[in-house]
Amino acid sequence: MPDGREVDQAELLDVTKDEDRARSLLRALRTLSTGPDPKLREMARGVLRGDLTAQQAFTDPEYTSALFSGAAKVRRAGEQRSDAEAREAGERFGEWQQERRTEGEGEGEDQDTSRTAPGQQPTGPWRHSGTGGAGGLGGSRPAGGFGPR
Repeated sequence: MPDGREVDQAELLDVTKDEDRARSLLRALRTLSTGPDPKLREMARGVLRGDLTAQQAFTDPEYTSALFSGAAKVRRAGEQRSDAEAREAGERFGEWQQERRTEGEGEGEDQDTSRTAPGQQPTGPWRHSGTGGAGGLGGSRPAGGFGPR
């Protein structure tokens, strides 16, 4: 939108149907809006500005292709990691989840944990440990289907 306003999570409920998912989607869109992929940046910025709805963005063939391409790169990088790297990432992800739970108990729903202050280390599961596969994505595999082998 020309006034510089950013959509809020309530405006994403038509796609997510859930406040927690809407909050996560808003964080993901903010991250994508500054990411390396130009097509995903364009999509995320369009949704954040309100130029297009999330529904439109997620059904556009070019945007969905870019999303799936990025997901495939992350999957391949995760598959190339060693067992030790996967265990380390799983531990960091558990710590990150606990931090998020603690922050959620102490703060309101308006918090934005997707951004990091200058000079501060990222606290999410995506922080880079300096090892790993393609694109420097080592140390970013969470537990579950992508967790330790």
